[in-house]
Amino acid sequence: MTRKTWDEERDVVVVGSGGGGMVAAITAASRGYTSLVLEKESKWGGTSAYSGGGMWMPNNPLMQADGAGDSRERALTYMDAVIDYTGPASSPARREAFVDAAPKVVEFLSKEGFEFVRAEEYPDYYPDKPGGMIGRGVEGKPFNGKKLGPWRKTLAAAPGTPAVAMTTRDTQYLPVVTRTWKGFVGTMKMALRTAWWMLTGREPLGIGQAFLGSLMHIAQKRGVQVWLNSPMVELVEEDGRVTGVVIERNGQRQRIRARVGVMLTAGGFAKNDQMRRTYQAVGSEYTSVSPGDTGDAILAGGRLQAATELMDDAWWGPTFMMPNGNPAFAVYERGLPGCILVDANGKRFANESASYVDVGHAMLDLPAKDGAVAETWLIMDAKHRKHYLMGMTPPGITPKEWFESGFLKRADSLEDLAVQCGIDAAGLRATVERFNGFAKSGKDLDFHRGDTAYDTYYGDSSVKPNANLAPIENAPFYAARMVPGDLGTKGGLVTDEHARVLRTDGSPIEGLYAAGNTTASVMGRTYPGPGSTLGPSVTFAWLGALDAIHRFEARAESASAAKELA
Repeated sequence: MTRKTWDEERDVVVVGSGGGGMVAAITAASRGYTSLVLEKESKWGGTSAYSGGGMWMPNNPLMQADGAGDSRERALTYMDAVIDYTGPASSPARREAFVDAAPKVVEFLSKEGFEFVRAEEYPDYYPDKPGGMIGRGVEGKPFNGKKLGPWRKTLAAAPGTPAVAMTTRDTQYLPVVTRTWKGFVGTMKMALRTAWWMLTGREPLGIGQAFLGSLMHIAQKRGVQVWLNSPMVELVEEDGRVTGVVIERNGQRQRIRARVGVMLTAGGFAKNDQMRRTYQAVGSEYTSVSPGDTGDAILAGGRLQAATELMDDAWWGPTFMMPNGNPAFAVYERGLPGCILVDANGKRFANESASYVDVGHAMLDLPAKDGAVAETWLIMDAKHRKHYLMGMTPPGITPKEWFESGFLKRADSLEDLAVQCGIDAAGLRATVERFNGFAKSGKDLDFHRGDTAYDTYYGDSSVKPNANLAPIENAPFYAARMVPGDLGTKGGLVTDEHARVLRTDGSPIEGLYAAGNTTASVMGRTYPGPGSTLGPSVTFAWLGALDAIHRFEARAESASAAKELA
């Protein structure tokens, strides 16, 4: 049978322009191979550009240089302690591959020009577990957007993203800017840094945008091509091997051959409402991902009998639905003193300061009515609103539209607040009284809030004896509804330790690789530390690109030898 011709040919074709995709393309280009990155949206960067930009990379070179004391064995001990999922996505081979490769990825990107900084004060999310540490996260320095030239205009950005030269390290200062000297000094340094950048003609990009901006800058120097508005329609499989993709571009279908391999890094399915309601209890309305996160790559792999796993799970976390309808993922608000998170019975159900994925799972475990998620509310007193940020809104400032829209409730008594929220008033009163006793003693006997370094990272050190606890006793009282939002889905294609996509029978689909949220996470159902999405994404993208090149070169050598023998 005569095979169809190709419209274009490249060595490596990457589907998706987030962090993993860009690293795969850069890796191939650094070895002398041509790379093409395909992005379905008119903006590049995907959810990676929306993110905090941090990467959880155990035993990385920055830690080694600082003498931080991490090791391969310690990192694996920690992962074994906190990840209780034992499916193929989080197999021992994949855990070991991640831990072994992570330091090499940091070294490789550093040589390519990526400027890393270490989040040396940011703890693992379970620092009290065996092998837990502080400071395994790394990220990029703030980046000058003007270096991107025309690509700057098409860099994706989360709604309301400020032009600030910030890193994730700065996020611990913002919530307590008016409360602690460290918070004030840290925030002022960030503000002055941003002002200096602008005065010197630079355009500051921070966190996720800095991460992607730096990668795009490297990619362009390496000659990587990026096509926007070019969604993949299907994978091309010939004789059991993926040899290319079909895309839509400029109103026409094009066949792109991949001589070395195809890498899928197109995110998960958080914006695909049908898929979410098939696999999960929550639809797409609460997610904080980019618009293109619709599961295309997962579905394409499924058509080739690729295996999937963890499809019912996501990178969950408590989320506010703002008056404009946008979700706002809550990282620090719920852990600060003077607030609690309660259910419809007015009862606490989790450690509010814990890892967001744990609190998100706890929210989903609450009894739901009529197929909807259970109602949960963040209860705050006047001191909390006076002292701390809510989102990026400064302390003590509460926009009128928050009340007018119903986003925020206010009352002079807890009982009246409960009525407004549909919460059991007696239950809320009893819960607050019990919590206030914990706050005064400094020990949360119910959920151990404030017992770990992760809890106190977003606490207020000026509050004693527990940086996460203060009584809820000053009227007026406030309440904001919280929903189980997410930073993306964590289920997808099953891959091996080389990032090869596996069929349902466990065999690899030759020529097809995947990384990031397109795949089932090596982290199982948990979230070990800051950057547990991006860290494995860039690491397995690097591993996959190298494996594809290795196998291509082995095939070429074998063909050459066979030709000589003939």
